[in-house]
Amino acid sequence: MIRRSALVVLGLLSLSFSNGQTVQKCCGTSNSTFLLGNLSTANHSQCIYAPGDLTGATDGSITRIYYRYGTTGQAIGNTLTDFRVRMVQTAATTFAGGNTFFTGLDTVLTSASYTIAPGATGDWFAIELDSTFAYDAALTLVVDITFTGSATTNFGTYSTNMAGRKLYWSDLTSPTGESVVTTWQDIGFDLAPITAVAEVGSTTPLFFPNPVVHSVQLVGAAPNTPYRLLHNDGRLLRTGTVNAAGIPMADLASGTYLLGALLDNAWRYQRIVKE
Repeated sequence: MIRRSALVVLGLLSLSFSNGQTVQKCCGTSNSTFLLGNLSTANHSQCIYAPGDLTGATDGSITRIYYRYGTTGQAIGNTLTDFRVRMVQTAATTFAGGNTFFTGLDTVLTSASYTIAPGATGDWFAIELDSTFAYDAALTLVVDITFTGSATTNFGTYSTNMAGRKLYWSDLTSPTGESVVTTWQDIGFDLAPITAVAEVGSTTPLFFPNPVVHSVQLVGAAPNTPYRLLHNDGRLLRTGTVNAAGIPMADLASGTYLLGALLDNAWRYQRIVKE
């Protein structure tokens, strides 16, 4: 399915990118088809972006991502079959063993047929997400892209020279990939205040006690597990790591909050009542 909103704004990308609340890693001059073009070798890729890689990073919800047209296939554009974008955040800054894909990802876009319109080399183009992704500026962002068909296999995007930041492979189920390429894609993304998160089921609580007066504990927590506390409307209130004293909540006004923990490379949330 082609998302109409993405096509509507495509002609105004430069304006929206410069004026919006946008995070970016920019600007390389190496053309790479190993992201949104190559089908025989790189129809599965992961790029990792550590906090220091990004300009303008703040906490919020990622609503759309941007890439830059390269020097090949850009005048034609591309249509990708079974296109999927997934994300996860982690404290790691490298791939395990140098070749292992991250797991536990959240799917933010799925499309049976996704079209990238033609454009000019160096310009940004947008990919609108089906669902937002809660982004923590203190953690590494992993962006995972897969597709099973590519109409323009030489469709390129601009990249920056940096080894060890991208894995790719042609088998969508393989736990490992190749990292011999020395570039990884420039990226941008727009942020909005965090408004929605995925909660765990009521039968699998993460935190206790609930309701809470003074502090809560994380069930089976490993030392220094990252946590984030959100207002019920999605605003980020604080972040930290869990210690033996638990997560302090005595200073909060009575009401409902969302409390999340980074477990197995994914954020898991529970609604907490502060008395």
